[in-house]
Amino acid sequence: MTNPAQRPMGSITLKDIYAASRRIKATVCRTPLEPSQELSALVGAEVRLKMENLQHTGSFKLRGAANVLASLDAEQRSTGVIAPTAGNHGLGLACAGHVTGIPVSIYLPHSADPMKVSAMKNYGAQVTFFDSIEDARQAAIAAAQQSGATFVSAYNNEQMIAGGGTVGLEIMEEWADADVILVNIGGGGLASGIATAIKAINPAAEVWAIQSEASPTFARWKDAGETIPVEIASSIAEGISGYIEPETMTWPLIRDRVDRVLLVSEAEIKAAMALMLNLHRHVVEPSGVPAVAAVLRYAKELSGRNAVCVVSGRNISGSRYLGLVNEATR
Repeated sequence: MTNPAQRPMGSITLKDIYAASRRIKATVCRTPLEPSQELSALVGAEVRLKMENLQHTGSFKLRGAANVLASLDAEQRSTGVIAPTAGNHGLGLACAGHVTGIPVSIYLPHSADPMKVSAMKNYGAQVTFFDSIEDARQAAIAAAQQSGATFVSAYNNEQMIAGGGTVGLEIMEEWADADVILVNIGGGGLASGIATAIKAINPAAEVWAIQSEASPTFARWKDAGETIPVEIASSIAEGISGYIEPETMTWPLIRDRVDRVLLVSEAEIKAAMALMLNLHRHVVEPSGVPAVAAVLRYAKELSGRNAVCVVSGRNISGSRYLGLVNEATR
């Protein structure tokens, strides 16, 4: 597999995404694109929800993980993969590794959601804990170099990006008239993949990437037009927060192919979780719902348009979920 550092910046294409779609077809499911009458009425737009929370493993991450493992050569398959993760990336790799028989080692922060950790172990992944996600990332890089295993970033990897881009393919195949696609962004793998697919198929459609005000890296970079230091705070949406290395291959893709990077508050994320439960009976984790929060926050700009919210994950322990939803309703 190509080393991410050697991959030409901005080189992910629609052809790569179609290839990924063929590779992962047997492993992933095609998720629903559900109309939301309730959100449509609230916003004054036609709103549909791309339900990646209904993906196998409960997250879009399986798409990229399955594409990565399907792209390994025989030697790489035998030595296995190592990945740092806040949760869903590791869960996707663990599931794909279980299906393919490829060894998977996951490096996690101690704060990782117990539900995700349990699921990874059930798929047979080897799990190791660290004080923070950045400690886990550095340890995973070192372990991969020492063992010869393939290091798999959740976003700084062409196969992860192409796998995420298959969400964009499905949206365009089902609703070619979509004007705006709102997608959650952490490291940028999903957003850059979706933007690549959407812009290649319908250049007039807009892609808005949404992240928490607590971890606004891409919003600040997009405003500045370059990578700059960004202050980061802790967030309930741990899957889309944390340090992003300036050299990541997702940055030029976000810069050139995503129209806007917008922010929502921690309180708005909680409120969107409660809305998804009350209006749609869907459990969604904090990292999976910022796009829904953004539809409400930026309703005036969406009025009269056709909008898709990518609901990207559901994996959260029951006690934590109930606590956050209860906080939203106080």
